Amino acid sequence: MKKVLFIAYLYPPIANSGTRRSLEFVNRLPDNGWTPIVLTSNPKPADCEMSLIEEVRKGTRIERASLWTDQLSERIGQLIGGQRVADGLKWRMQRLMQVPDECAAWRPTAVRKGLDVFKQEGFDAIYASGWPWTSFLVAAELSRKTGKPFVVDYRDLWKPSDVEWDRHTAMQRWFQPRLEKKILRDASAVITTTSSFARMLAEEGAEGKAYCITNGFDPEDFSGFDKIRNMSSADIFQISYTGVWRPGYGPEDLYRAIRHLKQNSAESLHKLKVVMAGFNPGRAKEFGIDDVVEEHGPVPHSQAIEMMMRSDALYLPVSTGFYERAHLPGKLFEYIGSGKSIIASALAESEVNSVLAAVGGACVIAPGDINSLADAIFTMCHTKNSGAFSPRIECEARHYERSHQCAELTRILGLVVAANPI
Repeated sequence: MKKVLFIAYLYPPIANSGTRRSLEFVNRLPDNGWTPIVLTSNPKPADCEMSLIEEVRKGTRIERASLWTDQLSERIGQLIGGQRVADGLKWRMQRLMQVPDECAAWRPTAVRKGLDVFKQEGFDAIYASGWPWTSFLVAAELSRKTGKPFVVDYRDLWKPSDVEWDRHTAMQRWFQPRLEKKILRDASAVITTTSSFARMLAEEGAEGKAYCITNGFDPEDFSGFDKIRNMSSADIFQISYTGVWRPGYGPEDLYRAIRHLKQNSAESLHKLKVVMAGFNPGRAKEFGIDDVVEEHGPVPHSQAIEMMMRSDALYLPVSTGFYERAHLPGKLFEYIGSGKSIIASALAESEVNSVLAAVGGACVIAPGDINSLADAIFTMCHTKNSGAFSPRIECEARHYERSHQCAELTRILGLVVAANPI
């Protein structure tokens, strides 16, 4: 079997939406003829969900590298002030290292660890997942020093966009375009999660080597919930959302629609149950709908799956700005895998709507159209889905199973190695 050094800063036990893609790829690579050696970070306990470790395939080799600023801070703390001094130094030093991102101090230690792996057993290719973009710089440097080709995987776009949560410093705005241009030139292949992203990257330097591998779902995640799949109450219509809420992305339209119903059609709310997870509770109270909405905060992945399976429909928002048209949230594919109906706030001319139009089982309403969303929910509550959602097309849904995505990744890795013989 060929070997790939799989660089993924976000990897179990880190609890982050970016963790899932790398975890699922690594778990399936051995079934497609490749042995992954994971090069990842040494995370802080506060960022971790230890149950994620149980999802890592047994026998996976994982090499962890700390930020060099963390290592130096620990040494100084041992000499002059203990852990309190070390912790204070860590975040202060990290703030000084912000190019290309806040993980910049990981680059030298990760490169050193990657070279150790190469000397010990070698590898045939290098893969890097971003964000953080520091992972791409690690891959490029290791490629230069080992002669092995590298592939980069954009989960989002590197360049700043107009979404509120994607803000860069002046230093980052100056350096990042130059760093990215070099990465796009030198990488043997550039992978990203939507066709829109792939076209854009091809125009910016990756022409002829830009590929789209969307996110996907694992059918096994839902196999243990068959008994509750169709256990929803005949009298209650349950809508669930499992995800983050940050500026420019979150279930605000849903909350506004429920508030609209409460103010204008309160009699329908006795048939509605809304269950939320993934963000800190309190937003429902701000909207005056905490008597209708249950907010559970962040929950383990297995609990989020169970919540989905107990629901009649799942709510999907899309980021504002450029991402409204070009982005495919990873949550979309997990929702598709659940087999549940999907209520999406998405533009007609968007990647999200294109996928849902093919797969079916969806009700798509334009972002900000609160009246239409409220009317649709009212209808769902009184008809239990009847006529509200397009027909589900199972053969289209199966295209997004993780096994298909990993097969495409290994095809690209094979092309890259064949084009770069030793």
